Amino acid sequence: MDDVTAATAGKISRFELAPPRRFILPAVLLLLSEQPGYGYELLARLADFRLGHVDRPAVYRALGRLEADGMARSSSQNGTVGQARRVYELTPFGEEVLRVWMSVIKEEHDQLGQVLRRYQATGTTNALLAEVEGGWASALSSGWSPVSSTLVPHRRLVPVRTGPVDVGPYPVGPPPTASPDSASDGPREYHLVPDRSVLLIEVRSTVGPLSFGAIGITGSVRAVVVDGTLRTEPPPSGTLEIDMSGLSSGNGLHDAELLRRIDARRFPTATVELRNCAASAPGTRYRLEGELTFHGVTRPAQGTVNLEVLPDGRLTVTGEQVFDIRDFAIPSPTMLMLRIYPDVRVRLHVEAE
Repeated sequence: MDDVTAATAGKISRFELAPPRRFILPAVLLLLSEQPGYGYELLARLADFRLGHVDRPAVYRALGRLEADGMARSSSQNGTVGQARRVYELTPFGEEVLRVWMSVIKEEHDQLGQVLRRYQATGTTNALLAEVEGGWASALSSGWSPVSSTLVPHRRLVPVRTGPVDVGPYPVGPPPTASPDSASDGPREYHLVPDRSVLLIEVRSTVGPLSFGAIGITGSVRAVVVDGTLRTEPPPSGTLEIDMSGLSSGNGLHDAELLRRIDARRFPTATVELRNCAASAPGTRYRLEGELTFHGVTRPAQGTVNLEVLPDGRLTVTGEQVFDIRDFAIPSPTMLMLRIYPDVRVRLHVEAE
């Protein structure tokens, strides 16, 4: 471990050792409302709340305060042979206080949600990675227009393969002409950086938004870059591969049902083939055309992305698009009492070097 990594690990450890201790009291009240308990047993149950490091003295201090304030009462019960232990239970006053605490926690939850939203709004790679790693994106998702980019009628839900479609002229003016340098350099191959390439799938359901994410997209892109600018002649091309078994929402039940519905064992990989690229606006906006293969079905797809060439020569591509899962022979799924709507928003960020 180098010095930088060691220093970072030390800072993270110190952060984890600083739990929100003010919430130990309502957490203990909640546990006692479920069933009476004693100190050591409550310490084990507190681990479910993931408040950080909480030791036995902290639990016993909390119990002492709750009993002194009339929110809990204790009695002596026999434990192991020759030992007695104090078992605590909630009082009616403690029930009232716990109810008040729930309003405080709701307010804290809303304020912390604002922190997450502001971090999400930075649009950085790390913010997107954090959404997937933390599984908190679904709590912050907003609505979107359910317009699929695959534009396929839903009368026939069978696997078919179609060729690229002619989307007509795009009103953006002529693409930049290639310079002599670009002709001599020719296309270069850029390989995706898996741990900096992420996919986020957001769906709407009868219980609210859900989010499934995957880190580790692989593939490569061939493109001509001159003086830090992407050339569209010849058009860039490339292939992205996404391991569908890596999709996760943080909820095991939802994840298992998703993998079953998309038949991840039979179709473990989704691929994106880039066929054409044209500038859609001055700057870094580009119109991409290609094919998406998912669940054994290939459809033409198109959309606009933000594509940048970083000073160190890496390429970054960020964009989002709405798809209709029925276009890929997947009926709108129902999980137990949960119904998933067919339009899904896909957010993609990849880095290549």
